[in-house]
Amino acid sequence: MRKTYAMILTVTLNVALDKYYYVPNFLPGNVNRVAKMIPTAGGKGLNVARVARTLGAPVKATGIIGGRTGDLVCDLLSDEGIEAEFLKAPIESRTCINIIDAAGESTEVLEAGDEIGEETVSLFFDHFTRLVHEADVVTLSGSALQGMPDDIYAELTAIAREAGKPTVLDTSGEKLLRGIEAAPTVIKPNRQEIEQIMGVEDAAADDLIDHCTAYVEAGVRYVVVSLGDEGALLMTRDGAWQGRPPGLEVVNTVGSGDAMVAALAVGLRSGDGPEEFLRQGIAVSAANTLTESTGHVRLEDVEKIRGRVQITPLR
Repeated sequence: MRKTYAMILTVTLNVALDKYYYVPNFLPGNVNRVAKMIPTAGGKGLNVARVARTLGAPVKATGIIGGRTGDLVCDLLSDEGIEAEFLKAPIESRTCINIIDAAGESTEVLEAGDEIGEETVSLFFDHFTRLVHEADVVTLSGSALQGMPDDIYAELTAIAREAGKPTVLDTSGEKLLRGIEAAPTVIKPNRQEIEQIMGVEDAAADDLIDHCTAYVEAGVRYVVVSLGDEGALLMTRDGAWQGRPPGLEVVNTVGSGDAMVAALAVGLRSGDGPEEFLRQGIAVSAANTLTESTGHVRLEDVEKIRGRVQITPLR
């Protein structure tokens, strides 16, 4: 019998107010007039929460927020009907800007986020430990506030495991490497993040699979490597697959990785087998590219794309 979990808890350690600017004739070094602006409660985990909710899963968003920007983020989430329970800290949450021109080219301007101290980190561990018992799947996404240790995601993964909760980890660099050591259930790096770890460029699929197989052997159940318009690779103890989306008229790629994380979390919820797990992840990720807003999908797009995703066993 397929198990249905109660709630997905999404963690965003570096919450942002995302602003989508449509600037048809964007030119660096010039005065540019914004034709359209769409504000969104952002940070990777909040994009995950939004998409997971659209897919029909109950969600709760958590993380660390502060200041007037943090208040606005909470207001935007409330407007969307997304339940949130943040730890408030003496910081000003960041703002991130995505500029899209008439050709669909994207230019991102991302604030780093404020610095916090050890006391706030400790308070968040307590906050997370309480919330994780309400959840059945946990997603851990994105960058962290300055002052957080590199093993922050490893610590959160360990807390979730102690509570018996599966985790999906999507981060990069040292935080990804340290997080992998804690053996989360799923990791979802992109090709560039794995190549950075490997110290190579333009790695072939076989090389990516060989490298990521070590993570599976170390205890990660599913390794999903997103490949942009080429789809994604999935590695498990039972084999490796590549899924490819159909060709689409792309509007905005920002948030597509977060959309995939949401789909993977929902896949854990539903107990999907590997091929369906990968197919749904790619379909939801591709659907995100068809909307202007960051981290938004339409269910009708997901269904249309899902049947056209090609899954190929590789090993």
